[in-house]
Amino acid sequence: MASTRISTPMRGATCTLGRLSTRNGHWDTFRHLPLRPSALTALTTLQNYPPGTSPTRSITTSISSRASVSDITTSVDDYVPIKPFEQQTVLATIHRFPSLEPLRFQQYPANHLYLPTRRDILHRAIVYEGDNTRLGTASTKTRYEIRGSRKKVRPQKGTGKARLGDKKSPMLRGGGVAFGPRPRDFGTDLPKKVYDRAWRTALSYRYRKGELIIVDNAMEIESPSSRLLEDIFKHQQKQLGKGRSLLVTLEQRPLLEQALADMDREEQALTWEEVDVKDLLELSRVMIEREALHNILLSHQEDITHKALQPWHKSLVRASPPKELESIIGWQEFRDLALSDPAEKDVARATVYEDVATNRYTHAQSLLHGPNRNELMISSYNLLAEAKEFHFARATGLSFKDYLQIRAEKGPSKIPSIFPRIQALDYQITVKTENATTLAETSKLKSEEVTVAVRELAVEKREVLYEAALLAAQIHEHVAEAQGLQGEALAAKRSLARASDERTRVQHCETRLLEAKLHLAKQKLVVAEQKRFGERKARDEVQQCTELLAARHAARKASKGQVERLGDAQEAESGVATAEKEGLQEDSVVDMKHPEKPVVEINQPEVKSQERI
Repeated sequence: MASTRISTPMRGATCTLGRLSTRNGHWDTFRHLPLRPSALTALTTLQNYPPGTSPTRSITTSISSRASVSDITTSVDDYVPIKPFEQQTVLATIHRFPSLEPLRFQQYPANHLYLPTRRDILHRAIVYEGDNTRLGTASTKTRYEIRGSRKKVRPQKGTGKARLGDKKSPMLRGGGVAFGPRPRDFGTDLPKKVYDRAWRTALSYRYRKGELIIVDNAMEIESPSSRLLEDIFKHQQKQLGKGRSLLVTLEQRPLLEQALADMDREEQALTWEEVDVKDLLELSRVMIEREALHNILLSHQEDITHKALQPWHKSLVRASPPKELESIIGWQEFRDLALSDPAEKDVARATVYEDVATNRYTHAQSLLHGPNRNELMISSYNLLAEAKEFHFARATGLSFKDYLQIRAEKGPSKIPSIFPRIQALDYQITVKTENATTLAETSKLKSEEVTVAVRELAVEKREVLYEAALLAAQIHEHVAEAQGLQGEALAAKRSLARASDERTRVQHCETRLLEAKLHLAKQKLVVAEQKRFGERKARDEVQQCTELLAARHAARKASKGQVERLGDAQEAESGVATAEKEGLQEDSVVDMKHPEKPVVEINQPEVKSQERI
């Protein structure tokens, strides 16, 4: 049976028009209105119905004679079931740090990284975290907690002033505080399931916007260099766009954190246990290690599993060492140095640098000539130079950079007076010398003993100068080697010239050191003779110092003579070469002045022989 839904509205409209036209006699009202011909025909038909009746349509319908059954059939696709949201997954790209090279895709549940954004849940979580991080330690003392006299400040009456009790009154300076803050807890409560959903909502928000960068390896750098980290950030900004990244790691990355601290960005790197929902939403993007993301999702899914996860659960990843960096020679030593006690770090730094430089140099010797060998050699020489700089600063109290600057300004003659340690020794020598002069008036033996202490300070001073000159020479030599391997021939030549000057100063300081030791030995002999104890030992020491000083003078004289002989030989060779050159020049001059004379001398006998014939 056909439906009658189409005919019912028409029937109602027909009845209404019939009531208006026939029964109530209101046809004159619509007589002058413009009507369509079809409507006019309908109204004329309505007038033929008897009063009190309505033109109703029968419910029964008849099939049209023109109706036909079509033989065309349409196919319907098979039913595709829709997975529940809990069973759906999303794909995330796994990258490599620091190049952010894409490695592979990894599936994550949709209810972990594809939740709809709920601003209300995020707001509740951030307020909850902020309330629980408030210290609430503000505290003031009331008048009963202030120490002081309870005597009344002034009489109750007769002063013309307001009534006042003791000096601990809140109205007086130094008194108690009325209704002041007291220590309290500002923490609020939030259901654990709501907080867990807020965590996954924040991660889903970052994932939807493409701001969640998942890293497969450990986010650690080779050395705690802020310059290296700046280059890494610039490279990443070219790929991801401007803005800072929150670095979420599985465990502490000391070298990365130290470099960020040098850049005043300490809060940019956090472990997965330190980060919160607000941190995930603050910066431009989130760069997180894969194991750290695993721990976060595993710890914040109680609203799904309905089971609380304990901190010691075996599914949590505990450590993720940087395996790629561990293969670098010396990286583990540098990491241990960065983790060491700050008080011991400066002392151990030079030793660590020297050990790493030795290991890299030994490994470079086993390699074939090439870029890797050259790079290791340059690194070893630079590390040795830095280690010597640390020794120099500890021995003299002045950094090597400042030493070069002061020496360039004041000249080599002012070197002994620029070291802080030498200045301290000079002050002690002056004080003890004055003390010895004062004691000489009362006790000659005590004066000589104080003079021994003065001689010991002089020896220590000469040792400092000798060590400073030797370390400076070694630094310049190592720098010259590194510059030579880098192809900087001119800079290497200048460094070798500075090293030669320092070596000359080393010889001079060594001679002065032996002289100071000889003076000390003689002074000890004087004291031993006055005490009449240890004279033999003192004489042996004097004799030994005398022999060392004589040997040093002889060696220096021999080296000086050898240098002079070498210079004479070079001058002789240059003189012979100059004479030969001058002779050749004179011969060429003669040939130019008399070009035909040698020819005449040779051809003259032949002419005479021809005349005789």
